[in-house]
Amino acid sequence: MARPEEPGTDAVAGQRTDCPHAPHDFSCGPVHRDLCAFAHQGACEAVHPICPACFTAHPDVVVRSIAGAVARDGVRISNCSACERPSFRYDAELFCSVCDWLVPDVNERLAERYAANGGEFAPGSGECPGCRRTGAGPALTFPIACPGCGAGHMVPQQKVGTTTGAVLRCACHFAITIPADVWCPGCHLNLRNLQKISALVKKANEPDEQLGDNVKEPPLDRAARRVIGLATAGERRSRTLSEAQQSRLLNGRHLDTLLYNEGQIADWILDHVKLRSLGHHLHRDGGTDLMLAVAERVAAMDRGILRYVESVWDGIGTWQK
Repeated sequence: MARPEEPGTDAVAGQRTDCPHAPHDFSCGPVHRDLCAFAHQGACEAVHPICPACFTAHPDVVVRSIAGAVARDGVRISNCSACERPSFRYDAELFCSVCDWLVPDVNERLAERYAANGGEFAPGSGECPGCRRTGAGPALTFPIACPGCGAGHMVPQQKVGTTTGAVLRCACHFAITIPADVWCPGCHLNLRNLQKISALVKKANEPDEQLGDNVKEPPLDRAARRVIGLATAGERRSRTLSEAQQSRLLNGRHLDTLLYNEGQIADWILDHVKLRSLGHHLHRDGGTDLMLAVAERVAAMDRGILRYVESVWDGIGTWQK
């Protein structure tokens, strides 16, 4: 259904014909509705805020919500979603009175205010310096993407412990780690911004980050988690490869050739080479019995990935897939 035209809007371009800052007021669709990504494809010509502290541009910011906060409160201090510093100070002077979008020289003005303040803006009375809230805000549900298959999940914040985080099992059997760091480090009462949450979840599910080397964990469990991490990462990466590349991923002889080759190993096959190497180390230290013991722990933790591990280890000692 087509959106209704608004007064002073050109029917073809969606431009506010009475806006003194045209054409910047129609780059994101008629009178800047929604996020740029939902309004049009390609690069956006509209003016967007740039952090005066780290110089990161924010084309995904919801300008209309900031304009609403300024209209309600007079001034809005905002944190940068990249560096998380309180570096933005908005007021009515930064918004066009006709289209409610940012004026063309908004970033020069933001930079001047930041410099005149001597850097970051202080939080208001009772505000947390991290999330800019006074106490706990409304409970939220935030989106994450499964690192294994890319499927989207909506996570209620109450399911994530402020000290323990959470683990979410995807339909593809990937165990998604949601770290406790998604909570504001200042008050632990509110979530951080979505960009930061996505980055933290991605980092927490990288094999080296997820598995670590917990000396308190039983050796078999520690080895099994390392196996699961490498196998999951390798299987996930394999979905984007050509048929020729995929045929090499589970070729034990090819993996062994790379393993004993002093040259650099390509990223697309590196996880498989590491998993193959781990199988050789287990066989060296305890033979097939040790490999079976680790495989049993893998099955207990994530049975869905066991078959993949068996295929990568095929031919090590007497191991057969």
